[in-house]
Amino acid sequence: MKKYIGLLLAVFIASLLTSCSDWLTLAPEDGVTRQEFWQTKEQVNSAVIGCYASLLDGPVEKMFLWGELRGDMLTNGVQPNYNYTQVLDGEISSANSVVDWGPLYTTINNCNTVLKFAPTVSAIDGTFTEKQLKEYEAEALTIRAMMYFYLVRSFRDVPLVLQASVTDNQNFSIPKTSGAIILDSLVRDLKIATMNAPISYPTIEENKSRITSWAAKTLLADIYLWQENYAACNNLCQEIIGSGKFSLIPVEKLPVEISDGGVIIDTVTVANESDADKMFIESYVKGNSIESIFEIPFTSLKTNPFYSLLGPDVNKLAPKADIVDAIIFPPALYMSAPDATDIRGSGCSYRAGVVWKYVGTSRTGAVRSSIEYTTPWIVYKYSDVLLMKAEALNQIGLQTHDESAQIPYGQAASLMEQVRVARNAVNTSDYKFTALDIDGKNLERAILDERAREFAYEGKRWFDVLRYAKRGDYDGSNIQYLVRLAINSAPPEKQTSLIAKYKDPKHNSHYWPIYYKELEVNKELKQNDFYAQ
Repeated sequence: MKKYIGLLLAVFIASLLTSCSDWLTLAPEDGVTRQEFWQTKEQVNSAVIGCYASLLDGPVEKMFLWGELRGDMLTNGVQPNYNYTQVLDGEISSANSVVDWGPLYTTINNCNTVLKFAPTVSAIDGTFTEKQLKEYEAEALTIRAMMYFYLVRSFRDVPLVLQASVTDNQNFSIPKTSGAIILDSLVRDLKIATMNAPISYPTIEENKSRITSWAAKTLLADIYLWQENYAACNNLCQEIIGSGKFSLIPVEKLPVEISDGGVIIDTVTVANESDADKMFIESYVKGNSIESIFEIPFTSLKTNPFYSLLGPDVNKLAPKADIVDAIIFPPALYMSAPDATDIRGSGCSYRAGVVWKYVGTSRTGAVRSSIEYTTPWIVYKYSDVLLMKAEALNQIGLQTHDESAQIPYGQAASLMEQVRVARNAVNTSDYKFTALDIDGKNLERAILDERAREFAYEGKRWFDVLRYAKRGDYDGSNIQYLVRLAINSAPPEKQTSLIAKYKDPKHNSHYWPIYYKELEVNKELKQNDFYAQ
């Protein structure tokens, strides 16, 4: 159990579920909430913790489902869910509860409430400093930006709500705002947050589970990557790398010579299993690893949502074995060295027909009991920064159009190789790049494949492939990234239909429909074109 922030969040969530805490209700501004709650800096801190706490109660599940269901690494589990099956088959409707964005807007409203009322406390509590206020506002701005980034990548255009819902007289019918405009507003907010958020907190737990300047910078770099602002993404990633605050968990690799007829033909490496297990436990059991930049913690008092989603015997979703065990994670090259494999594959991302990183107590240990589903939701880790920078540099190279492109290509390949070496990735010919002779498109594909391995089941797969496909307004053959995904993910009888949807020149099927209940209560909303037929 987390010693500080995890326990605090769990207790806070428990209080929400049992006592319906006043300050989170949509009571009128002049009611009990306004008069009795916003009086001290301690109450402001509690309100900020409430923003984090609300992430546990719905958004994390949406982050997982929106990032993975439309990917190619999941299939139906032992107890299939109809709504999930429809998405897996590429048949998505506005009646599917998967597309309900309500939990994210609840978190957004909590953040808006902090941003509205926290400044008023300064006039009441003389010990509440301007620096503390700006730090709390930075946390709220970053969490709100994170929610909107998920919404824009999932729906494209959504209502942009920047005012707290504090009175029954407010107008709750708000039209959609262009996703591009929303992203620009997030960039402005995050530039403020990166300047004002704490560099560090007193404890490791807080450094990983509360917003730091580094977490805000990583989110901003991710948004820049989505916006195709590669120079800005690259620069921010370099700041984070240069900070020395984060690193990859070291895993010893033992060389094994491969012989044929007494002649050494190759050398491969086998990871030290003890080190590999340490990586698994620190990342997916204990949390707060040296790699983590921002994660959302769970405890035995407030477990994560993955028991019924992924747990053995009760799971709704399971690994798509024919894809992850052959295409995503290449097998060992030689039968004489069967353990020369990627430590992120079997025993980490999946094992025994389940998504193991949320289910296992160690790489080879037992499955968790229902109250042990405490794996943190890792939003960003150091490898994300390395691979974002690699992707940005590669795109800079592709836009160069001359021999100087080999410089950013080489830097990108080196960053990707850092991750591959740390994880003992299988070094097939697809991932060997010769200095000054790198094909940028081949490297582009390799970086995407590396992200699939590194962030398997961490809510990034669909967003990664869509980012690649839409690049340059679906320039050239970029749509093939989605076509390949459709071939890998859809049942054979659904592949032709799904490929046709993805190839539609309007590309509206690449985003979710708006949930039908939202259309009923908000008359200003218009259904996304593809689903309005």
